Amino acid sequence: MIPWHNFLLYIGLYAVAVATPGPGMIAIIARALGSGFRSTIPAAVGIAAGDLCLMTLSAFGLALVAQAMGHLFLAVKIAGALYLMFLAYKYWTGPVEEIGEVVPAPGMGDIRRSFLAYWGLTLGNPKAIAFFVALLPVAINPRTLSWIGYLELVGATLVVIPLITLSYAAMAARLKKFVASARARRRINKGAGAVMAGASVLIIAS
Repeated sequence: MIPWHNFLLYIGLYAVAVATPGPGMIAIIARALGSGFRSTIPAAVGIAAGDLCLMTLSAFGLALVAQAMGHLFLAVKIAGALYLMFLAYKYWTGPVEEIGEVVPAPGMGDIRRSFLAYWGLTLGNPKAIAFFVALLPVAINPRTLSWIGYLELVGATLVVIPLITLSYAAMAARLKKFVASARARRRINKGAGAVMAGASVLIIAS
């Protein structure tokens, strides 16, 4: 099992990353604005499935790297912490744009197509796998990753993604001006940047 303090840190950072409006979340908000809350459910499941794939590849890839590098794996962990610091800078300084109401693309109303579209959107985001590579060493010792620990990570993914994405979708459907506001999302980005920077310092110090 993953130590609880490590697991909670992982969930906290993961939740912050998910809640920071990236391509997937922007697409969820736009879909909710254009088609309502229900239309976002298959999309949220698709994003969760995509993150699950990336997390699995990262976890077992890191396990192989750790076994091959031995004690030098500390360098990977430090590199991950520095990447989190880079993300913090990007979140703090990155520009945001207003989100207008959109009309869904043809065929996106179909549940299977919506799921596949957002699954593909997640898998096609190169920053996502880099984030997992940076974040996972915070929660686990890859050399001793067990199936129980892996299932804990799966559970975190399947809870965090739907909870946050559907919360955004519900707010978008009801509070359109707030969720679509560039000012609100800029504040969210700055908050996420501060959390990421703090976590990076904590990881390096430990």
